[in-house]
Amino acid sequence: MNDPVDFRFLPAWRGAGVLALCLALAACDSGGGGGLAGDAAPPMVGGPQASAGVACKDMDGNPVMVSAKTITIHNNSAGVIYPVLSTSKNAVNQWIQGCLRTAEPYPTDHVYKLYVNEGQGIPAGSSVTMTLPLYSELSPGRYVTWWNGGRVVLADRGDRLRDPADTSVPAPAEVVCQGQKTACALSLYASAVQFPENIYAQLSEYTFGDSIIPEGQKLRLLKPENVGYNISYVDHVYMPVAIGPKNNPYIGYSGSVQPLAGFRNQLSAFLANPATGEGWPVYNLDALKLPGGYNIFAQRSGTLPPDDLVPVKPAGGFPPVLTVLKCVNGQCADAEKASLHFGQAVQRMQNLWGSCVDWAGEDLGAYVTQTVSCSPQLRERLSAVKQFFVQNHKNYLALVNRGACPVAVPEKPKFTFWEAMTHIYGWVPFNEGCGANENPLSETSIPGWNHAKIQSMYIHELQYNHQQAEVQKNPDFLFNPYVQLIHDKLGMNAYGFSVDDAVGFMSELGDGLIFAVGGAAGLENPQQFDYADGFSLAIGVPKSKEGRGSEPLLKRYGVCVFNQDPNDPDCTLDKQDMEMPAHSQVAGFRVGTVSAYPIRVRFTDMEDNQYSIKVNTRFSPCTEDMDIKQCPANGLGIVDKTACLVTTPTGEKHPNSDDWCVNANPNQQREKQLTKNYLSYPKPVGFSE
Repeated sequence: MNDPVDFRFLPAWRGAGVLALCLALAACDSGGGGGLAGDAAPPMVGGPQASAGVACKDMDGNPVMVSAKTITIHNNSAGVIYPVLSTSKNAVNQWIQGCLRTAEPYPTDHVYKLYVNEGQGIPAGSSVTMTLPLYSELSPGRYVTWWNGGRVVLADRGDRLRDPADTSVPAPAEVVCQGQKTACALSLYASAVQFPENIYAQLSEYTFGDSIIPEGQKLRLLKPENVGYNISYVDHVYMPVAIGPKNNPYIGYSGSVQPLAGFRNQLSAFLANPATGEGWPVYNLDALKLPGGYNIFAQRSGTLPPDDLVPVKPAGGFPPVLTVLKCVNGQCADAEKASLHFGQAVQRMQNLWGSCVDWAGEDLGAYVTQTVSCSPQLRERLSAVKQFFVQNHKNYLALVNRGACPVAVPEKPKFTFWEAMTHIYGWVPFNEGCGANENPLSETSIPGWNHAKIQSMYIHELQYNHQQAEVQKNPDFLFNPYVQLIHDKLGMNAYGFSVDDAVGFMSELGDGLIFAVGGAAGLENPQQFDYADGFSLAIGVPKSKEGRGSEPLLKRYGVCVFNQDPNDPDCTLDKQDMEMPAHSQVAGFRVGTVSAYPIRVRFTDMEDNQYSIKVNTRFSPCTEDMDIKQCPANGLGIVDKTACLVTTPTGEKHPNSDDWCVNANPNQQREKQLTKNYLSYPKPVGFSE
């Protein structure tokens, strides 16, 4: 996943996965833009203190109301949390375009930062809920879009959360906040920048809905039903955050519900472990905040203002952004305070690349301190990745030479060891001065390796190589110890590197998002999400409904776990508590995280026929040595076809019930570094074509 937005100490070409949702949901445009004075304002419904809905248009141009969504933040830690929500700049606002079915750009030329109880935060044991419409019009022609590429910053100290150049603007009346065990006052600022990296905070990201161009049409269409979210552990790790959808109890949380103290003990243990993280950089802060595998290279030379209150300040110089724990603990000489940005863990990574790959005579004395004896297989993998980026660099020079880059490049970057490390660990192309979308890796290939093949190898065989026996025996071969920290030591299903989308990015049905810091209290589902635990139930789309994106197929669904409710141990009661979108065609739903099997799944179609299915057990794993067509291996036992029933609105068995039930098809698909489970069925029983 790549994202063009730069909002920290990173070079402007950076494209790693800090904003997972922008690309995955086509959510962002990194350009600027002026106001839209003179254009008609899009309609909004509501008044003072009202949670406004927005009047949009469906696929056929008919009016449809899009309700506001909510963000709830629960502070389960022992101290104060300072929440801030921020939006993105958009030269072309695709969400408003999709809502109004228009080609007008509706640009947003500011970042808007919404502070909760500014300077005071929310105390331990409290929560706040913000209600956010699709957008607000702050003044004629000046819009803030709350749904498109937003960020939630959760800090436990208020330092550096405000930029001195930020401008106060009145918070829109339709953006409402309610607190439990705390007040909830909102302050809004317009800004030219996002937050710096050296704040005492964990960054999370979200996008509500999607903006698509339907097949055969030219104008965008807003699909408001989903909520997309991730925790940006790809950039840094600071505190435990868990996120789950609102009003969707069948999806477990992403992230971590560990207590804050235990979480930070894991960070300390990582830094103290000579086989993994000893010498891994830390941010120049009074609390442990660790950079990701990309940032250890991209931010190595970054500095802070001389008057910044940080623990490591060299005499007569600028404090570094990154330092090491030794210096934070006051054990460094003054020269080391300015120059010591990493230790053994990172040195091993540099030694690995310097020893196992041919650098065509480049002097690596500044980067490599010892020779590592690589296996032929590891050497082949690293060399292929290096050659892939050599080719991408050649493609970049061709763009520069033909004048295709709008920003003057003072000196054409050479392909060097250092440039390679920065680009490889960010999985970002060479496009300095050319624009974030230029020279994509997806259009780069070398003999024997196209983009899809080499990215898959990069994910499975390199970023996750801590799982390999060879690496477990010898840490000199460890490609990225940070990934092991995020996924194994902290046990999080979150981004560990930029293209870790398969476990980091979520997009689910929901009316908003719930964030929990330091514990599970407040989450609708206290279990961690794992694709292996559940499945997506898919319904075939009738031919008469194809291309009719505004016509729904299903009304509602629900899941019951057998022997869980003492008042209904056999799941005989109808428990359909999830309402499907009323103006959007969604051909199924996800049963993502349930406590146990067997389960009873029920759903209702648009003709009020009710479907009841018994799922006996989890899908068995589909290993890489298996033919995907034979997966899952326990397919015949997953669904109890004899316990399947479709009833009419009057409660009678539907004439097509048996034919529909017998077509249950458990199947699996391999996607990136995981396998996803599907339970597929034919079109609803009322369609015979």
